[in-house]
Amino acid sequence: MRFTALTLAMSFIFLNQCFASQIEKVEAESKKKIHAALTKIIIKAVEDQVVGKNHYNEGQLKGMPNGNKTISEFLRKNPNVQFSQNNMGAGTQGEIKAADFSINGAMFYDNKLLFDNVSLNNSINPAAGQSSSADYHIHSLGGSSFSTTINTDLICELDVLDSNVSAEYGEFTGGVVKAKTCAPKTAVGEIHGQISYDYTSSDWTKFSYATADELEKFENNQNQNYQKDFIKRGLSAIVYGKFSEKIATSLTVSKRWSDIGFTTQLLDGSLADQKRENDNLNLNVYIQPNDQNKLKVGLQYQRDHKDLHQFNVKNSGKKTDENNQALELELETHFNRAKLTQSLVYQKQKQANDSDLNELIAWNSSRDKNWSALSTASEGGYGDKAQNLVSLEYKISSQLNPFQIANVEHLFLFGAGYGHYAADWKRLSEAYVYLLPSRLKKNHDFTCLNINGEIDRFCDLSYNNGIGQYHTRREIYKAGTIAVTQERAHLFIEDSINWNNIIKARIGLRGDFDSLNGQINYAPRSNIQYLPFSDSRLTFTSGWNRYYGNNLFSYVLQDGINKLIISQSRENIDTAWGTPKNSQTSNVQKTKLDTPFADETVFAVGSRFGIFDGQIKYVHRNYRDQIRKNRVNWSPLIDQYDNLGRIKADVYTLALSNFVPFTFAGSQHQFQFAFDYSDIKRNFSDYDDSINALTYRQYIKYDGKIIDQADRPANNFNQPWTARLGWDISFDKIPLKISHFFRLRGAYDAMVRSSIPANQQVEYLGQTVVSEYKAMKMPSAFTWDMRATYDVATGQGSKMIFGLTVKNLTNKFNKYTEDDKSTLYSESGRQFIADVSFKF
Repeated sequence: MRFTALTLAMSFIFLNQCFASQIEKVEAESKKKIHAALTKIIIKAVEDQVVGKNHYNEGQLKGMPNGNKTISEFLRKNPNVQFSQNNMGAGTQGEIKAADFSINGAMFYDNKLLFDNVSLNNSINPAAGQSSSADYHIHSLGGSSFSTTINTDLICELDVLDSNVSAEYGEFTGGVVKAKTCAPKTAVGEIHGQISYDYTSSDWTKFSYATADELEKFENNQNQNYQKDFIKRGLSAIVYGKFSEKIATSLTVSKRWSDIGFTTQLLDGSLADQKRENDNLNLNVYIQPNDQNKLKVGLQYQRDHKDLHQFNVKNSGKKTDENNQALELELETHFNRAKLTQSLVYQKQKQANDSDLNELIAWNSSRDKNWSALSTASEGGYGDKAQNLVSLEYKISSQLNPFQIANVEHLFLFGAGYGHYAADWKRLSEAYVYLLPSRLKKNHDFTCLNINGEIDRFCDLSYNNGIGQYHTRREIYKAGTIAVTQERAHLFIEDSINWNNIIKARIGLRGDFDSLNGQINYAPRSNIQYLPFSDSRLTFTSGWNRYYGNNLFSYVLQDGINKLIISQSRENIDTAWGTPKNSQTSNVQKTKLDTPFADETVFAVGSRFGIFDGQIKYVHRNYRDQIRKNRVNWSPLIDQYDNLGRIKADVYTLALSNFVPFTFAGSQHQFQFAFDYSDIKRNFSDYDDSINALTYRQYIKYDGKIIDQADRPANNFNQPWTARLGWDISFDKIPLKISHFFRLRGAYDAMVRSSIPANQQVEYLGQTVVSEYKAMKMPSAFTWDMRATYDVATGQGSKMIFGLTVKNLTNKFNKYTEDDKSTLYSESGRQFIADVSFKF
């Protein structure tokens, strides 16, 4: 900053002297045109550190080695973000959807995800995709915390708020991740943009194998968790410009797709290829009719698509779609003493499963039912299902101009919002599941004629040397809709206080209303800073905050789904199907739930010394009233959700970076180092983690000690420590940029669950301890990712950009385990990703 300020001052002095010496000459030649060319001076502001906030610009987003170009993959560099153990699994490298993540120990579905003012959260059933068979569930639709995936090529800024979050934001207990688009800053009449294409494949990827079983599954190529053969491609385009000083527009389009080759487990060895697709479309129009008003009109469309086959089931093709459509209006108005911002968002989220067939039929393998290597052979599918969310949100906020009272500066921000949400789960048509058939009696006439004298298609005479088989039991999943509406409203106010740049504070309060439980929750937000030198050389920060989450619609929509199931039976092949009966073998009953919340304590020390920014931070979170599933009855099976989930998280982070590049041998170098140590304890995995209240044991044997279940370290999203180093290099004389990202995840003890033999069980505080967790040592995991780009000028104002990304450059063999089991899995080896862009 000193250099740029001095340069600016000297430039103004020089220009003034020049103009003074030329006054007489100018007056003498006043009728002549004067052409003055001034040197362009660019002053780059350096942002102050804000505890709990990380801001990433377009250059950082594009420079990070990011194979799938997702927000999740970029967030690997943030020390307060944790990922699932299987996030880098070798067997799922053909996938392109954004991965789930946790912030400061929160559940992966408890973050606020925004694209401008539009929500990217899957608020219906975000944990439905945790199972490897989630795409083939009879009721739920597999999903994740993201309703759809955003391509990072299409955004220009990303903010991550992990702690000390302003009262302006609510409905989360983890953190806020906000991706932003930017208004064009080009000259009027100019059109600029970029077209990009990238490619990778399994041929460009190295695979390692943790066990012989894993190698066999890769070689068999018959399991979507072991993707041996894939090709991934991406295409994106950005066009932007200003029609006039008052109107500008930007259009961004992208498509990513992955073709994954499989063979079925059926005896004919037929292909069961699958496909993944992600589409993004975003159109923004920026209107500034005068100096006081700015209007933004945005249209968004995102879509994630899968073509699937069930490997051991004949004729089991299906398609899944997740799409998000939104219309966004944002009006910013400047008054003499305040800035007023209003936003209105109308949004439709839809998730649909479209099966080729609506009947799933199980047979005993026979001469005619001969497609399976197992003793049973199945065919068909589960029919069509969908879930929808339609919402209308309005928000208004006002920021007053700063004012002073007794040498204390105050800056008030306050606002309100209202949202209406209508969610539903639908079975679009009846679906049938035929259970394993009965055998024909030996004295039967050996025909497949039904009561109408027609050949019954649920009969097979070839089974067991002509004894035959036919179906006598079936379950019918009736078409139907379960719907719920929700009203949400909020108010907030906060005051940012500054006393002589020595004491800074932000005191706020937020109130949220949720019609699903009728509660009004108040969340205090506060942080205070002490700057002993009245500048950024040394800063001490503390914060005390409460965050309230959001009730997911799944808690309500699950109640009643099983009521749509009826069962039918018949005595013989030539008798009619009997009267349908309710088949409520299980149900998830509705219960009133409190809103989950987290209490947070933050302490941080920051310093700007020379050209370095450094920060040490401690975040303590105590998560209460977390929602989990509880089994309350065995016959029939009845589950209900309760508020007995608990999480405790202690996260320590260290960050160090140089905000002015090092200069060395004609090159510029910037470094970003971050380290975290996390201690996270949970007594549940997610809200669908069923706890059997009738057999639940509060105490377990863990690493040789008797502890409470609630004190057990989390089994996922809980890497004990990780060190990260980013190193960005640019050159003065050649258009080459190189970015490195090193990550070292520490060794840890994976805890494997087992049952204690009856003769070794012990009593503790009146309970029998029946489960034990033993340590299995997992080694450290190191990865070195790199990205390089080279520019080639192609004309005035245009260029080609050739890029190469290498993930796991050293091909380090890393392993992981999951779900309290001893099974080992391998992470991906070295992978090359090539891309080319045309910028104009």
